[in-house]
Amino acid sequence: PEPDSFSERRSYLLRTMNFSQTEVDLAFNQLGEDALLDQLVDFIVTAQGGVLPGDMENGHATNEVKAESLFGVMDKTLHLLQMGFTEEEVSLAIDSFGQEAAVQELADSIFARRIASTIEQKQVKIESEFLGEQGEQETEYSTYHQRLNYYDDDDDNKRVKKAKHIFRDDRGASSSHAVNQPTPWLSGGVGSAGDGYLKEEDYEMTLGPRANVSGELAKPPFFLYGNVVNITKDAWSEISGFLSGVRPEFINSQLFSALMRREGYLHNLPTERRHVVVPKSPMTIEDAVPSTRHYWPTWDTRKHIGSVTSEVAGIEQLCEMLGKTIKDSRGLLSEEKRAQILHQCKMANLIWIGQDRLGPLQPNQMERILGYPSNHTNLFGLNPPDRIAAMKYAFQTDTIAYLLSVLKDIYPDGLRVLSIYSGVGGAEIALHRLGIPLKCVVSVEESDVNRKILKRWWAKTEQSGVLRQLNGIWKLKTDALEDLFKEFGGFDLVVGGNYSSYRGGTTVNATMGMDSSKYFEYVRVLQRVRSMQHFYK
Repeated sequence: PEPDSFSERRSYLLRTMNFSQTEVDLAFNQLGEDALLDQLVDFIVTAQGGVLPGDMENGHATNEVKAESLFGVMDKTLHLLQMGFTEEEVSLAIDSFGQEAAVQELADSIFARRIASTIEQKQVKIESEFLGEQGEQETEYSTYHQRLNYYDDDDDNKRVKKAKHIFRDDRGASSSHAVNQPTPWLSGGVGSAGDGYLKEEDYEMTLGPRANVSGELAKPPFFLYGNVVNITKDAWSEISGFLSGVRPEFINSQLFSALMRREGYLHNLPTERRHVVVPKSPMTIEDAVPSTRHYWPTWDTRKHIGSVTSEVAGIEQLCEMLGKTIKDSRGLLSEEKRAQILHQCKMANLIWIGQDRLGPLQPNQMERILGYPSNHTNLFGLNPPDRIAAMKYAFQTDTIAYLLSVLKDIYPDGLRVLSIYSGVGGAEIALHRLGIPLKCVVSVEESDVNRKILKRWWAKTEQSGVLRQLNGIWKLKTDALEDLFKEFGGFDLVVGGNYSSYRGGTTVNATMGMDSSKYFEYVRVLQRVRSMQHFYK
């Protein structure tokens, strides 16, 4: 039975539950003397789960330090519980980020984990007609995956690297790696965050020439591989090893747009004389959606969106619930309620569409933020959620245009581009926005939807060059590349990005930012192109 008085509850916690006096007193201080026994117990147990092992028994720490540490954890725990997170989520977040982490950081990490979990579970289907094409292609593809040939950029001697187990791709197959030692630029320096992910200061633009891009490696054909998924520094080290240890360049796209996304690029492009593309894309949500400024409350401090999310399940109900919460408060929302609403807005990319009314970003608004033409993804029969899903891992064109801008002076007459995993054509659009003519684009893209989007854009912009579209990288065998070299004389740029597929779900993962075998295929094709270029000069 519930003890009636404060003294009885306190005695029960101390004597029956064997909690310490410090824990009990702090629990009452935070929850109040009228708190129910279950609430007090849950609060103390959750707080205990957030304290690092040995903190309460560490004989080297003073009682004051221990009390202060416990109070901090309990206070954060209570705050997060009041925001609607579960005890398990709170405990896991504190375990992962430490008891010194700020409440905002812990809350963001919980939402990020929720989003990651949703992405892994979601099954997106746009192209049902593509389901039957897997059979024969898979057989040929697996053969090529087993015998990847690599070339040394410093000489023309062919070297076959023996496979070593480093990554495990989505199908459980072991993958190979060409480098056994850690990449020097990531050994103990860059990205020393405790969870293995890069810190904010790592996402800065590279200034001046990079020491490890020189000699033959710095010569054309140029290459660029962009990853818009936040992966660990160890994963960056591993994938860099396949491209001669080229140091990635980390950029936060909020420097160029209303999208705040940490991106990384492996490339051998020069870094001098870069410039931004004009006209620029909107730099804030308000710039992208001017009508929202009339309804945006002062306590919503968001200026950027944090991701391109295509989640639609329950969005309408969520917006209605949040709107009702705001109206019921009659202008007196508590800080906790505001924080909770803001997190929901960040997670679902909600914007203010009316007085106390929220709604998701629409596809044309997302296109504007990412730097694509209006209605770029507006194919017949493609609904709004599917349009946004097509842009989920697309390049922000202002960001990639900044890196590619150096090519305008090098190739004033135009570029020959091999575009691997083209998506909705982010790299091609960036080059077009820079005013660089496209002599030819050989685009490799499995998605039928994405191929149609790129083909329509090519026609609408009246490109004078040749667009050649392939529905799988497995088609780029040596003889096929030789035929392309004979036709176009080679390539000036080999560009690639995150591979994703809507055939039964996404293949983007948190290990490498993409299906590891698809990345190795990009490397295979790139190295083949660079080695063949010597014979077609």
